[in-house]
Amino acid sequence: MNTRVVEIRNPATGAVTGTCQGPTPAGSCPYAGRDGVVPCAGRLVGPAEGDPRCWPVWVPPGCRQCRITFNDQAVACLRAAERYRDQWDAGLHRERERVRALAARKDPRFRGMSDRQLQVTALWRWRLSGPAQGLRHAEQKQRDWGRMYLALAEQQRAATPPVVVGGAA
Repeated sequence: MNTRVVEIRNPATGAVTGTCQGPTPAGSCPYAGRDGVVPCAGRLVGPAEGDPRCWPVWVPPGCRQCRITFNDQAVACLRAAERYRDQWDAGLHRERERVRALAARKDPRFRGMSDRQLQVTALWRWRLSGPAQGLRHAEQKQRDWGRMYLALAEQQRAATPPVVVGGAA
């Protein structure tokens, strides 16, 4: 479990009615009932210090999953995409150095090429390689997943009923 404090609020008043530590690392609620329904179902949830533009979010009655993980999952996916992009850039750098070294050793394939032509050649060689295509695909997949989780978080936030102070409508 994480160490973050998640506040559970009454949807009518916005008053804090309880807290929990959030989902397990696997994303499941450790306090879910036998039927799988989370104890915060029908209430508002959010981190204690959450940005008021994003939190709290509504957990529909009968919900069986923790709803605070979409933002975290989006961030994790975007970070993974950045790591794949960094690996792709490192691979391109290695290929550029390799092509320059071959040109310096008078390899006939690169003889007479300018530095710019060597860079373009290295870029094309790297782009068409299997590792580069795999990294590009993995990066795109993580970005797509990140966008999906952000869309889910936005949809969840839009579905949150307004908090009525004092319980009056």
